[in-house]
Formats: sequence, C-alpha cells, structure tokens
Amino acid sequence: MAFLGKARKEDLIILARELGEEVTPDLKIIDLRNLIVASTNYEMEFVKELLNTVISQRTEEAEQRKLELEIEERRKREEREFELEKLKLQNESFNSAGNGSSRPKIDFLSMIPKFDQGNNDISLYLILFERQAQAADVPKEFWASHLLSLLPYEIAQLVAREDVGISRDFEKVKSLLLKRYKLTAEKFRQLFSKHCKSPTATWKDFAYEVRNYFHGWISGLDISTFDQLKELIIVDQIKRRVPPEVREHYIDEWSQLNNVEKLTSKLDDYDAVRTKRDFHTSTPRKGAENRAYPTLKQKRYPEQSPKFSENPKPEKKENRSTLTCYGCGKPGYIKAKCPSCTLREKSSSNSITLYTCHASVSPTALLDIRIGDIHGRVCADTGATRSIAGELMFNSLRERGVDFQKMEVTMVLADGSQTNMEAYTAPVSIDIEGRTVPIEMLALPKAKGNRTLLGTDFLEKSGIVLDLKNKSWYFSDKPHHKIYFKEDLDVNSLQAAGSIIANSCQLREDEGTTLTPEQRKKMSYLLEKFDSIFKPEGDPTPYAEHHINTGNSPPVAGPPYRMNPAKRELLKKELDSLLADGIIEECESPYASPVVLVPKPNGSMRLCVDFRKLNATTIADTYPLPRMDDLLTEAKSTAYMSTFDLKSGYHQIKVHEADQDKTAFICPFGTIAPLRRRGRPKKYSADSSPRRRTSQRGSL
Repeated sequence: MAFLGKARKEDLIILARELGEEVTPDLKIIDLRNLIVASTNYEMEFVKELLNTVISQRTEEAEQRKLELEIEERRKREEREFELEKLKLQNESFNSAGNGSSRPKIDFLSMIPKFDQGNNDISLYLILFERQAQAADVPKEFWASHLLSLLPYEIAQLVAREDVGISRDFEKVKSLLLKRYKLTAEKFRQLFSKHCKSPTATWKDFAYEVRNYFHGWISGLDISTFDQLKELIIVDQIKRRVPPEVREHYIDEWSQLNNVEKLTSKLDDYDAVRTKRDFHTSTPRKGAENRAYPTLKQKRYPEQSPKFSENPKPEKKENRSTLTCYGCGKPGYIKAKCPSCTLREKSSSNSITLYTCHASVSPTALLDIRIGDIHGRVCADTGATRSIAGELMFNSLRERGVDFQKMEVTMVLADGSQTNMEAYTAPVSIDIEGRTVPIEMLALPKAKGNRTLLGTDFLEKSGIVLDLKNKSWYFSDKPHHKIYFKEDLDVNSLQAAGSIIANSCQLREDEGTTLTPEQRKKMSYLLEKFDSIFKPEGDPTPYAEHHINTGNSPPVAGPPYRMNPAKRELLKKELDSLLADGIIEECESPYASPVVLVPKPNGSMRLCVDFRKLNATTIADTYPLPRMDDLLTEAKSTAYMSTFDLKSGYHQIKVHEADQDKTAFICPFGTIAPLRRRGRPKKYSADSSPRRRTSQRGSL
C-alpha cells in the first residue's frame, strides 16, 4: 500500500469515489488511505492500476490547461507589446509638444533593474519604482505600463488576467502584486534564521541584509512593543524544540501561533491525547492478536470521540494496587531492588578474572592508555565496577614512586561468594585520545598474571561508549568519531603457540617462486594459441552425462511463486540470454519446480530453482571424495600447478535424454532460472506458455 502515499489528495478523493465510497472535503490523506483500504472493492493490483489512470488523466488535463494558458498568454503579450509601443509613441509626442523646456530626456527603464523574484522584496521594489518614476517626471497614468515591462513574464501573467482597467491603474496593480508576492512574516523569519554571508559580500552587507529580514519579520506580525518582541522570541525558541510530527499536525496554523499561552496549550493538548492513545495501543487484550476482525462482543473505543479534550478526565489510580517491598514494606520497590533490603558495600568489586584460569580467546575491548610515561594496552570491562591495575601496571607504578594506600576490601566473585582480601589504591591520571581522566585505581597484590581492567567507574567518568558489534568505541560527546579496538599483543602466548608447531618441511630451491617475464610471455602465447577452447560456443563435454534417478516415484510439480515486476524483469533478461546461447528450449513435461531469486553478496540476484521436492524423490549418487593428503603427496613433485574456473560449467554437462524433463520448472510470465541440485551439477530449465522446459546443452 506504499503506492497510495505517492498520490495527491485530489487523486485519492477520485479513487475513493470510483470505489463507491462517500468522501467528505474535510478528510485528510491518512483518512482517505484508510477509507480506500477498508473498501469492499479494494484489490491492491486493481487499485494500483486505477490510481495510475487517475494520475495520468490529471496530468493530461493539466498539460491541456497549460497549453491553453500559453496560447492565451501569447495573445495577451502581443496585445501588451502593442499597447506599450502605442504608449511610447504617445509619450514621445507628449514630450515634443510640451512647454518647450530644455530638460534632457531620461531613459526611465534603464534607471531601474528588472525585478528578481528570488532575491528582491516586491514592496521595496515598488517603493524604488515610485521614486524613480517621480524623479523622471513620468505621468502616473503610464506607471503601470512601465512597471509591467520590468516584471518577469510569470508575474506579468497575473496582471494580464485582470481587466484592462485594472491593468492600467498603478494603485490597483500595486495592491495586486503586494497581495500575491509580498514575503510573509514566516518567510522573513526563515530568511533571518538561515541567511548566510556571501563569499563576495562584506560583513556590513551581511548585517544590512539580516537587519532587513528581521524588520520584515516583526513588521509582518505588527510587533511594536518590547513585550510583543519578547513574546515572539520565546515562541520561536519553543517552536525550535517541538518534534517534527507535532509541527506537521499543526501545519495549517503553525505560522499564526505567535502567543506563548496559545502555543503551549496546543502542545499540551496534543501530548495528552498522544499519551492516552499510546496507552491504549500498547496494552492489547489477550487473544486480540489472533483475531482478524473485531466481534460484536469485543469492547471498542469510540471513534466519534473528540481528538482533543478541554478537560481530560483524571486517571483513577485509587483502585490500583501500590507496589511495595515484601521484605520491609517500603512502597515503590520490589525486594530485589529495594535499597533497604539489598545493601551494597561501597568497596565491593566484580571481576570474573581474579581467581580463574586464563581464557584462550583474547579480550575484545582493548584500549591504548598512558599513565605518566607508562604506555599500555588495557581491557575495558563493563562487568567490573572498579578499575583494577594488573600485575605489570601495579609494579610499574610502584617503581615510579606512586603512593598506594593499603586497605581491606570485600570482593564479590562471579559465583556470588564474598571474600575479604588485601588491596591497594592510588589516585592516577589516565590519558586516552588526548583526554586526561583522574581515577582511583585498585591493585590486588596477590593476583598474579592478571591484566589491567578499566571498570564502569572509568567508563562513566570519561564518557566512553563501547560498540562491541562494530568493535569500536567513542566519546559520548563525539558519537561520530569512532575509534576501533586494538589487537592483543601477548608475547607469552605467541611464544607458547610457536613451541606447539614442531613439524617442519624442506622446500625445494625453486618452490614458491613466481614466473619470470620470459615464462609469462610463453604462457600468454600458449593461451592465445588455444583461444578457441575457451570460447562459449561448441558442444557439451562427451566425458560426462548426468542421470537423475527417481526410481518409481511419480512426477513432482507445483505452482510458480509470485514475483514483483522488478524480479520478473530480471528473470526475463536471463531467459533471453539463455535462449540466445542455446542452453534452453521449449518443451512439455509433467515435472515443474518453482523459481526463486537468491541475493548475492554483491547485491545482485542469483536465479535458482526450488528442486527440493525433486531432491526428495532422487536417489543420491555415491561418490566419496579422495583424501587430501594423498593428493598433496602426489603433487609434491609437480613444478607448476594451475587451476581453471569454468564459466557456467554446469551448462557444459549434458543431462541424460530420459531425465531432461525432470529438470523442468515453472515460472511466471515464462521466465527461468538455475539451481544446484543434490548429487550433481546445476540444471537449468524453464517453463512458459503454459510451461517452458530446458534441454541441457552447453559449450566449452
């Protein structure tokens, strides 16, 4: 139903009426969509084609009207040019028959630039025009004709549609242009907020432009006092923080909401209704998800209820049971989260690596830090509440004179047990990616071989956010600047891994070398000499023939799968290609398997056939694979080893003539696709009008 969102409201109204539904003018687009979908005559494909017809008819009518307007405007323009020429001649004769003044003539039209609708304000332009006309002593009865010659053609059309008397009256033309093209207060506000300095303009020019936009904004709203200006600025700040969906809801009156009380009242009413609606939709009744349509006994919310309520009813909470802790009776908590029943020690810490064996897999979240002149790669552990210095870090800090304070801590291990042990703490400053974070580091002298862990105390204080899925981290104030985790550089584990590999082999003197330029030249000559072998034409290989043993099983057939037009077009292109290569041909068969499209990693589609039903009746071939070590031993004395990847190799193996009908499959609109079958290479087949079948032929 996404195609309904691309249509205009007028198209949806016509479509709803064509489906026999009653449409009122106050319906919105979403209401029209729901009305169309709920219609008894609704069928997606039919409605889609009907909507395309409605849109095409509207487009044709618009083009016809545009053509008629162009013809009319051409006629008006010719009349206007004639009138202008006539007025020019009259003006020249008037000046020649004057009082004989020696005042030089002034080319009035060259004194004023033409009006630019995108960059000029029509009100300022008209003021400039009046001043220049008065300075040039142009009679006022000719002002309208001179003004029309300075306006763009699309603006002059507006005046041309009026009567001749109006088009010659400057005051009426002026009021008409101001009414149509004067910038609104909302437009001035947008220009004031978003206007940027031009690279070629000075800052004084920029200040002048911003000042004009601001004056146009407040003058358009009749702002004359400081209190009104203060109210306007507060309203503008509130509007900037309103969510887009709320702004869309009040789009018709958004620019007129310039009062704080009125605006906040509207927003509060919207939030109240939205909260109530979300509460209803988020608590469905039991079993409602299995019902396609509501029954008569099902309680429904009234659809005629007003969208906004002036006095919403307060929610009745006195009948609800109050949440209390069943351990101590404290309201608002359950026992598992009650602060009175679950007391925590301030010095408790949680780490799973204290008294356990080392994991074979390296930690994932590794970060590079620096403490003074000590550089290290440490692990960020979200399961530890305190940052713990490893054995190597602890010894390095003590050697540099860091003062550790002895203390007794209670450690909570991963199994939930608690133990008291000796620990040391010291304040240190950790440098990471140009930032310094002071932290209280905890050290366990009895823990041997442990690594430094950065707990949640460091992560919260530094604002670091871990993205384990993408193996990266970033600061909370810079979410777009991501830093990838480092790799573990454990030298001891590398040495241990090297001692395990005890086998060795002696390579030949020339083994593992690449071809020389002379050898490459000979190889290229050899491939060009036998180029005909690799061409796509030719007969299938005579050394193998594929059999499909189904025993006494009856033929399997099924209907084709549905496909959208885009996938059908892909299938048709593949069908034309296979027909052109002589790989398929039309035939009739009692077998028919449906076609599917499987996406490739590069984004394209692989054409396949669902042979699962045929595979279920096929007796698989028995062909054990050879031992890989035997093959490597035999290839030991080989000087050169080459591999060839056959293009469409499965097309080059012929299917047994009695089994060719078994590879047939059915496709919508006569399209075909390949699929790898069990026990043997792929089989390519087709089905069209009503079915298209394939005979496996290929070429080397």
